[in-house]
Amino acid sequence: MTEYSIQMASRLSGVGIHTLRAWEKRYQAVVPERSGNGRRVYSDEDIAKLRMLNDLCGFGSSIGSIANHSSKELEQLLAKFTEKDNKHVVDMSLTSVTDKVVARDALAHLLLALQAYKLDVISHELNKLIGVLNPREFVLDVLYPLLQEVGARVKQGEMTLAQEFAISSIVKFHVGHLLYGTFRNTRHSDKVFVFATPENNHHEFGILLCALMCVHYGHKFFYFGMNMPADALIQATAALGADYVILGTTNLLPEHTETDLNSYLTEILNGLKPTQKLIVGGNGNFAIDRFHRNPKFQYLSSLQHFDNLIKAL
Repeated sequence: MTEYSIQMASRLSGVGIHTLRAWEKRYQAVVPERSGNGRRVYSDEDIAKLRMLNDLCGFGSSIGSIANHSSKELEQLLAKFTEKDNKHVVDMSLTSVTDKVVARDALAHLLLALQAYKLDVISHELNKLIGVLNPREFVLDVLYPLLQEVGARVKQGEMTLAQEFAISSIVKFHVGHLLYGTFRNTRHSDKVFVFATPENNHHEFGILLCALMCVHYGHKFFYFGMNMPADALIQATAALGADYVILGTTNLLPEHTETDLNSYLTEILNGLKPTQKLIVGGNGNFAIDRFHRNPKFQYLSSLQHFDNLIKAL
């Protein structure tokens, strides 16, 4: 039997590490074995169940209502959702099908161009995609899988940090153009979002992509970017009358400890009005159990879950 660490289980299932721990502690969604040194060890069956739970949550199910279902019951639930989706697939326009193919082929081309350091080709390819894909497709079908794949290849030694920095710079340029260019003034809702990363956190791709999703759905947003002090974020949120604070977190900075982030989140939640909500994403180290009962707090484990949230507003 293959055994997986919690990091590998998270990557294979698509469930964030904080979410995975919360599902185990609160709902006993899976009960992993423990290795000799006390670390969690996940089986193939655990991974399969976590994938199904993650997919069902993406369709709108609450984890509390499905966590204790058997794998067979989860398969049956997923089959119902898939049947509904297939009805839409039958009616899907040729344009939508073509867009998926375009995105898939473009992803392969972008990776090849990056491998050869053809940065002008990458920029040209991204510019073409902006012309044929809407912002949501651009994020979910191209940018997110591209950045994930590049990050994985860097960790495996197949690409260099220089290549990762290069693609990051080009992507930021094109996303920035979309955020404040032709799509910027398209409004279809009265919801207001603000985007930031916590103080000392300088990794902004998560919030950049989420902001671009807001562009697609016509929500008004204000992008504050990286390294935002808590008091400044609270003041700006109040002044702008924001409904949602979207906070992207990472655990890449050694000085950004769990205690730091816990204190930061507590300060933000204490400063928000009862009608405002803090939505946290990413893999930052914080004690999710401390916050999950707060009605102003929500943790989202993936871009797909964020997409489902704002689509329903």
